[in-house]
Amino acid sequence: MTDLLPPASGPHQTPGPSAEERADDVAVERAIELLRSVDLGLSDADAGRRELAGLLRSVAGAPRRADEDPDRRPRAAPDLADPAALPGIIENWSRAAGVPAMAFREDRRAFLRGDHLGFELSPRLLVRAAVRRLRKVGALPEEHRISLVWTGDQPSATLPVRIPDWTAVALPTRPVALSAQYVHHELGHVMELAWRPPDLPLAARWQAPDSVVEWVAMVVEWLSRCDDWLTALGLEAERARQVGEHCRYEDHYTRAFAALVLHCAGVRPERLERELKETVGELIDPGHLREEVRRADYWRTVAQGHARADATVDVLRAAHGARWWERPESWRRLRADVTAQWAATREAGER
Repeated sequence: MTDLLPPASGPHQTPGPSAEERADDVAVERAIELLRSVDLGLSDADAGRRELAGLLRSVAGAPRRADEDPDRRPRAAPDLADPAALPGIIENWSRAAGVPAMAFREDRRAFLRGDHLGFELSPRLLVRAAVRRLRKVGALPEEHRISLVWTGDQPSATLPVRIPDWTAVALPTRPVALSAQYVHHELGHVMELAWRPPDLPLAARWQAPDSVVEWVAMVVEWLSRCDDWLTALGLEAERARQVGEHCRYEDHYTRAFAALVLHCAGVRPERLERELKETVGELIDPGHLREEVRRADYWRTVAQGHARADATVDVLRAAHGARWWERPESWRRLRADVTAQWAATREAGER
């Protein structure tokens, strides 16, 4: 585990954690250890998964029922991309990358990661540069501690520990272009966790409204598609252009794929394959789509997060210019909006 420690804060020492907080931290540390063992495929991985699930329940409290969503507002359908655009997106993306369009169907995950681009982008160096920059502009509080768990090829994840002091982040180590996207997305989660009210009970830290969580993460994820930001992190101009271009195409793909999933979620199961073929031809494997249709709520959250983040970035650009991200007042404005959202959510929960 790697710690991104905040700078020394001088002679003043904050009180040590309480016994309850130490117990929370021990449970989360064990959860991280189990996550690592599961990712490494150790022989006792199944037992580790069961223990991990139990630990998360003990830390977060009882699982939330479907009718206990803290975001009580009705889920309005966002403006969705056109799912029929997917073949064109892949064709243009393949052409820009200099690979045949069949590369996507041959290995979808490798294509999305950017394995074919012929260069490496170190997530370890990227996360350090991004954290340093986000602290400098006031987006990430100086006192907030981040622990990094480096996994294999497992999806990235952010684990709230003790707010506002510490967050744990699990990140894949594969040095690919798409690491810019998930590094920034997870740092967006870290930032939002650091901004939460410090008096929240631990269970509430794990059970936050998706409308807030993904909104903030996708505002920060936007930076992975900004060549100027990537250059500010230390990438050479041409490498920043390549990474930004890859992440922009991946963003177009994700939005259109979310629209496809949500469209097909309303289709009768026996008609799904026909609807899929009529919409995108042979591009998407029917089995893969069926799996994702079962996660339609997740994809709805993705679409809503993108829509809200787009609106936020538009406002920040209008107020502070194209390089809004280097202006501390941009992040103060976003933090104020998030704080207001949390206050409204808590007030609604108390009624």
